[in-house]
Amino acid sequence: AQLWRAVHASLPPAQRASGRATVHEMFVNACLAGEPPAGRLPRRVVLFGMSALPYQTLQAVAALSRHTQVLLAVPNPCQFYWGDIIEGRELLKAARRRQQPRGGTDLSNIPLEELHAHSHPLLASWGRQGRDFVRMLDEFDGDSAGKFENLRVDLFSEGEGETLLAQLQAAVRDLLPPSEHPHVPPPASDRSIEFHVTHSVQREVEVLHDQLLSWFEQDPSLRPRDVVVMVPDIDTFSAAIHAVFDQHRQGDPRRIPFEIGDVRDRSVDPLLVALEWLLRLPQQRCRQSEVRDLLDVPAVAQRFGLEEDELATLGHWIEGAGVRWGLDIDHRAGLGLGSAGEQNAWIFGVRRMLLGYASGAGANYRDIEPYPEVGGLDAAIAGSLAQLIEALLEWRALLEEACVPAEWGVRARALLAAFFDAGSESDRLTLSRLNEALQSWLETCEQAGFNEPVPLAVLREAWLGQLDEPTLNHQFVSGGVTFCTLMPMRAVPFRVVCLLGMNDGDFPRRARQADFDLLAMPGMARPGDRSRRDDDRYLMLEAVLAARDKLYVSWVGRNVRDNSEQPASVLVSQLRDYLKAGWQLDLELITVEHALQPFSRRYFERGGLPTYAGEWRAAHAGQATPESDELPPYELEPDFRLKLAELESFLRQPARYFFRRRLGVSFAAPDLVGEDEEPFALDGLDRYALEKSLLDDSAPPEPLDEVRQALEARAQRLAREGVLPIGLVGRQWQEELVGALVPVRTAWLTWRARFPDPAPKQAVSLEFDGIHLDDWLDQLRVGEAGTAWLMQTVSKVLDSEGVVRGDRLIGPWLRQLAAAAAGAHVTGILVARDAVLTVAPVEQEQARAELANIVAQWRRNLARPLPVACVTALAQLQDGDARAAYEGSFNRGGEVEDLCLARLWPEFADLTSSGEWPGVAEDVYGGLAAWIADGIAVARLGGDEQ
Repeated sequence: AQLWRAVHASLPPAQRASGRATVHEMFVNACLAGEPPAGRLPRRVVLFGMSALPYQTLQAVAALSRHTQVLLAVPNPCQFYWGDIIEGRELLKAARRRQQPRGGTDLSNIPLEELHAHSHPLLASWGRQGRDFVRMLDEFDGDSAGKFENLRVDLFSEGEGETLLAQLQAAVRDLLPPSEHPHVPPPASDRSIEFHVTHSVQREVEVLHDQLLSWFEQDPSLRPRDVVVMVPDIDTFSAAIHAVFDQHRQGDPRRIPFEIGDVRDRSVDPLLVALEWLLRLPQQRCRQSEVRDLLDVPAVAQRFGLEEDELATLGHWIEGAGVRWGLDIDHRAGLGLGSAGEQNAWIFGVRRMLLGYASGAGANYRDIEPYPEVGGLDAAIAGSLAQLIEALLEWRALLEEACVPAEWGVRARALLAAFFDAGSESDRLTLSRLNEALQSWLETCEQAGFNEPVPLAVLREAWLGQLDEPTLNHQFVSGGVTFCTLMPMRAVPFRVVCLLGMNDGDFPRRARQADFDLLAMPGMARPGDRSRRDDDRYLMLEAVLAARDKLYVSWVGRNVRDNSEQPASVLVSQLRDYLKAGWQLDLELITVEHALQPFSRRYFERGGLPTYAGEWRAAHAGQATPESDELPPYELEPDFRLKLAELESFLRQPARYFFRRRLGVSFAAPDLVGEDEEPFALDGLDRYALEKSLLDDSAPPEPLDEVRQALEARAQRLAREGVLPIGLVGRQWQEELVGALVPVRTAWLTWRARFPDPAPKQAVSLEFDGIHLDDWLDQLRVGEAGTAWLMQTVSKVLDSEGVVRGDRLIGPWLRQLAAAAAGAHVTGILVARDAVLTVAPVEQEQARAELANIVAQWRRNLARPLPVACVTALAQLQDGDARAAYEGSFNRGGEVEDLCLARLWPEFADLTSSGEWPGVAEDVYGGLAAWIADGIAVARLGGDEQ
């Protein structure tokens, strides 16, 4: 109040009377004094369907009625006076009451604690907002000083009602207390009120779609325009509504026309979303995901010459070139992050792409490492990206400057031309609306004589804010099903009223209370004061009374993860309790709990839940019984050729291989699309990939005394590629990676010197019970000691006790078996992070027998997952603790952390309960365990002991 008085005192005396309250007082006084209107008034003013108006507005309307006829069509839920049944009635004492008390009983004389026996419970609980409005209207009911005669007409329906819904509405109309309700349940066929419980918003809409189809089929007179669907927040439901109702094309009998009201175009139109992002460009970080989202907008992609099928390739290049955030170093400096340099910025990635196109996988140029994947006919895509980044750099600088409105108009139109090229009619209409809104703002500024520089934020809100204004293009009632938000003045009668999203906490909606809000203080509220809580309660009452034939209520009553029960809105609970008490109704008869998925078997059993999604029936056709989990035999392709990599993947984890190969299921988290943050640290997987890159042996080997220098040069290349952290942290990682790999690289070069000459690849072509194993053995070298394959790995092959880890040697084991089975006498050398393993050749017959067993087990695992786990089985065969290996211990995780194993066998007892354990472990991994014990010589590396 003190701040307002100070602002008011700072105004010139001539402007102090321009406040809204003062203007209202002057208007009312002028009307009461009989002053003639300054202009021509309409013959009649009609206010229709108003459920609440401020007292100040009612005063103005009453004063206006002295000069023109004013008609108010006000919905009143009850035909008797009901202002005394709600707390706060002492504030509503008045000499005149428009309606008569029910049965001549003055409820104001009855104590509040006894009113429940004389009033309707829903009206008392939900009707405060309407009570206050009707009571305020009573104050103007006796005014006879107007020009026109007061015309007051009360219109209420009659009769007790035949359906449960009609009886409920009649009870509210007649102010029936609970003791006078029927207490007799309606017929089982009465479905005028229904409750539906689902697991998610998507399922709520899917269930509603099926219910609508069933109603239209049962009642041909019911049309889509007779149905309204109201939700607490339409933005939460709009995506699900489009996904469900737009899935059926024109001509499909399941297609239902619909219209979504109250949706802001700024939140759903891709072009407007992109424009709003651009109008915040000086403050944007320009993350990779944001700019890629910008390119997904058709009008932007067309402007820069990009086709839809080229965006996936461009996204792969952006990710591979190391782009994360920021346009360039100046952009980052403007955000106060100039010390991060240009690594992982957009200009960093674009330069890498262009240099890669120009030079391929050549040397770096001015510390720019080429990205060699850019080439061929697709190279023009990189040019389009470069144009976009140049445009963003240019406009970031232009939009930072404050301008007068006329200059903003020029820049805004240039911005639209620079980034958007409409390729569809909807985009052309959007751009036309944007130009009209911009012109309207410019004309307003010109008419007001405003010509001062304003920042970008003023342009953005003034320009885009006009698009949020309601227009005739978003009519409330259309020819289809109407979806809208629960808000005042929506109590238009519909044959079917559906309420979705009636969840606890979502409705009644919560409103944030400001500390200075006097209405929230005890004893300060007055009749007619607006309250979100009271508004929503009265909206619920209006929705119930607006339904003519059916009231449909649904909410997310089951948790989508664990199926636990979740409560409905308190208003739904009150309604259900009221129906149960007033009609002795079994609520289970009018409540339907739906399955988690639309393809659940419950929808396709006799007497099951209704559905029109017939395409899911095929998923259940031909299955023997619901309990049967047997899969048909897995048929291989006629020309199938088995590879060693397939066998290695199988042996690493048979259960995971079954899910991926047989079912096409991967439990791993999907790769992130559009990584927005530059690397700050390296996790185990990142470090493994970088160390593998550092040990790449495709280039000519360096001398032994230059190992560290060669590794440092490769580490610097990784830094130029943007895969290492920025600055000092990145240099520390370079030193750590190089230091850890020097002993490994040195040992590998030493062994390579013993086998100096490369040998040709060895073909492997074997057949086992009709299955052909065809592959090649590479990395073979020849020396005085004969032929050997020579490999290096960054992984450790010894555990903490110095025992060889069999799960790390599956690949080398298969190489030795394949070489021996093909008749090649080959030694194996594996240089690992902690040791050098020398692998002796295997006898040919033994190798063929072992491979035949592995192929047979691989074939069995395709029919059903074998109850075995790699590390656990090796622990069992090497006299270790198999249970601890599977379930883990207090300081070490177990193998069951693999989601495939956890899905099939959550505990070790489940794994062994099939009766095949430990025999299956011996069948699959017995040969590997024996080979580790007898066929490997271990020499520890003297350097890295990590």
